[in-house]
Amino acid sequence: MVKSIETEGSDTGDTHLLQRVQLGEVNAFAPLVRRHLSAVRAFVALKLPVPHLADEIAHEAFVFAFRHIREFDARRPFRHWLRAIAWNLVRGELQRFAREQANLSRLEQLQLTELAANLSPVVPPDEIAMLEQCLAELPRHLCRLIEERYHHERTAAQIGVRLLDHHAIRVGVVTFPQCRDG
Repeated sequence: MVKSIETEGSDTGDTHLLQRVQLGEVNAFAPLVRRHLSAVRAFVALKLPVPHLADEIAHEAFVFAFRHIREFDARRPFRHWLRAIAWNLVRGELQRFAREQANLSRLEQLQLTELAANLSPVVPPDEIAMLEQCLAELPRHLCRLIEERYHHERTAAQIGVRLLDHHAIRVGVVTFPQCRDG
C-alpha cells in the first residue's frame, strides 16, 4: 500500500517520538527530521525556488520546531506544524527580499541624482569649439549626413533612404574623421 505525501509519516510513530522529545529525550528528534525533511524541503522549494534558501529554511523550520516542541500538541499532525513554520519563514524571506530591492532602488536613485549633480561637461569647451569650427567648414551634404546620424540617431540604411545611397554614406562617414584630425 502506498501512502500519500500528506499522511506519510504522520502516524502514531510521530506522536510517540514527539512525546519522548517533549519529555527531554533529544535523540528522539532525529527520526522526525529524517521522516519529514524531504517533504518540508519540497514544500519550501515550491514556494521559494532557490535551492540554498530551500535547504536553509527547511533547516530553520526544524530548529524552530525543536526549540518550541513543548508548545506543540503531540496529538496533532507534526508535518502540518512544520509546514506552517516553514511558510512563516518563507514569508519573512520574501519580505526581506522586497525590502532589500526597495532599498537598492532608493540607493540607485540617490546615486543617479548625485552623479547628475556632479557631472562636468564630458567634452572640454575648447574641443567643442574645434568641432563646431570643423563642422562649419564641411560641405552642406556632409553636415546633413552628420545631423541625420548623430542628431536624429538614424542608421546608414535609414539615412540612405532619406538622402543618398548606402555607399555614399559610408564614404562620407569615413572621410569625416579626417577633418577632425587635419
